Amino acid sequence: MKKKNKNLPTLESSLGGGYLESRKKPRLEKRIITSIVSILILVLIIGISYSYIRKDTKQQSTNVTQTNCINVELEDVTNAIVLKNAYPMEDSKGETTEPYTFKLTNTCNVGVNYNIDLEIIQEENAMSAKNIATKIDENDKVVLLESTKTTVEGEEGDIYKIGSGTLDPHTSVEHSLRLWLDINAGNDAQNKTFKSKIIIDALQNQVAVYSEPILHGADPIIDGDLIPVKINPETGIVTKANMEEEWYSYERREWANAIILTESGKEKNYQNNAEIDEDDIESYFVWIPKYSYKLFDENMGKYTSTTVADETKQNKAIEIEFGIVDTKNDESNENHKECASPNESGVDGHCHVGDWMTHPAFMAFEGSKGFWIGKFETGYKDANSTATAQKNETTTGEGNSKVIIKPNAYSWRNITVKNAFDASYYYKRNLDSHLIKNTEWGAVAYLTQSIYGRCTSSTTCTETIVNSRRDYLTGYDDEQAYPQSIDASITLNNSGVFDMSGGAFEFVAAVMYSSNDKSSYAIGSSQLDTNTLNKIQYFDRYNYNSGNYQHWERRILGDATGELGPFHVSTHNLSAYFNDYANFLAASAPFIGRGGFYTNDSANGGIFSFGIFVGTYDPYVSFRIVLTPTNEVA
Repeated sequence: MKKKNKNLPTLESSLGGGYLESRKKPRLEKRIITSIVSILILVLIIGISYSYIRKDTKQQSTNVTQTNCINVELEDVTNAIVLKNAYPMEDSKGETTEPYTFKLTNTCNVGVNYNIDLEIIQEENAMSAKNIATKIDENDKVVLLESTKTTVEGEEGDIYKIGSGTLDPHTSVEHSLRLWLDINAGNDAQNKTFKSKIIIDALQNQVAVYSEPILHGADPIIDGDLIPVKINPETGIVTKANMEEEWYSYERREWANAIILTESGKEKNYQNNAEIDEDDIESYFVWIPKYSYKLFDENMGKYTSTTVADETKQNKAIEIEFGIVDTKNDESNENHKECASPNESGVDGHCHVGDWMTHPAFMAFEGSKGFWIGKFETGYKDANSTATAQKNETTTGEGNSKVIIKPNAYSWRNITVKNAFDASYYYKRNLDSHLIKNTEWGAVAYLTQSIYGRCTSSTTCTETIVNSRRDYLTGYDDEQAYPQSIDASITLNNSGVFDMSGGAFEFVAAVMYSSNDKSSYAIGSSQLDTNTLNKIQYFDRYNYNSGNYQHWERRILGDATGELGPFHVSTHNLSAYFNDYANFLAASAPFIGRGGFYTNDSANGGIFSFGIFVGTYDPYVSFRIVLTPTNEVA
């Protein structure tokens, strides 16, 4: 049901007038002002009503009422109308009076239709509405007659429709309102008071938003500052996507992309299919749809290393099924057994090889349909060299972020895991931004090792090429820059994610208990404070290990660590997937870095690579940001 906050200030207008009577020139009598002064004052709205979702609304601030699907903001652009010595006037004069201009902004991912209504507050000595003329923009004059009356659910006064419009997602519009005493006003308008309020009555457009059947509801969520985009595969030119049309296809390995604009870019109000200036883009993101996968590791990560390399797994695609329904412990279907994701270090739960299990990366955030991952390693805004991007800075809140996520940017390195966490966490709180978790990295890695990523068949998969730039520029492969560097993309095209192999190691949000009683954490020499560690949904937690770096059985199913065996021990610990580096965390190094760095040997670069760190600032380590908006898309 549409509701509106009743506790905002009312807007009051007073019209008064005394007219000389003349039997010879009755029309002129209405235009002659005697000794009284008439004033009309119009101020900002007192509420915004919605009619489509039919949920109670909650006042967010003085001029914003919001639901989880529609959010229309109104702000005044010019001062309120003030008319002194008002008298009935011809339309030609009324239409030239100083207008009141206001701005409507649709900040959500659905278009809205809206009406501009004027509600009359009936009080003693109130003027009849029929004496008031209104004009919105260049539209025709509207007099508040019975023919213009309308109804708004939840409102009890007389309401008149004076204008209407449509707002696409993430667009704004300005309207100018003129209001005057109509030329036909009679003597009954004398010494009367006119009180009113404006209502913006918005409802969602009845349009179909594109969804891909293969995703089974795990389609991308566009909310907050996110703008859906399409990227030209040849030139990398970015255009704003029309969400009513097909703009991604996971079946064809064309993953959904979105951007966040700079503050100056937001002012340009880009329309559907418009080319977006690269200078207006602050960050790129790629959608990872929620999915289940078929458990494939014969030993479930519970074994030690071998002296013989086994690379047979790297050419086998991981089986993936998209969908938002979580798996449960159910073996009744012989052809499709399921288990509930244990999402715990070293635990199998009821899971066995061959079972389908919802990936744990999608379990921590209620209502998750997937997440947005930074398309590139996080860069440092305004850095113009490798050295100037090495900043161990503390971020304490929104509004002072140095984050950019773009191609050909210098990767932000030499930052502690704590400061990387804070820079990620405070980047876009309204989109639940955070440092990528180890399980989230695993979700991207497994999707890469599927027919929706770099596997062209169930038995043919190729390794993601290392970004070998020693100056840590983002978006490169071993030779070319983005968008030509598709060998470094996890989708074999530029719709995918870059820098997950090589570039810099990347901190992930994972911590280890300091003892077997799980009462505290082995947080190493770079301590995470209690307030940070209490944000439990933003960390993966691992069982304690005081020994070497080969205890892969402490994995969390889905995190792309222990399931990557058998592990080959030579100079380094290497996994069965492309011989990627495979050191698991221990008390002396309780933090994990993923992806390796720019060298192109098996000991380092690779999407399945995982190494360990003490958490202090390191010139070889960067970080990556994830967004987890959970608002439902109607």
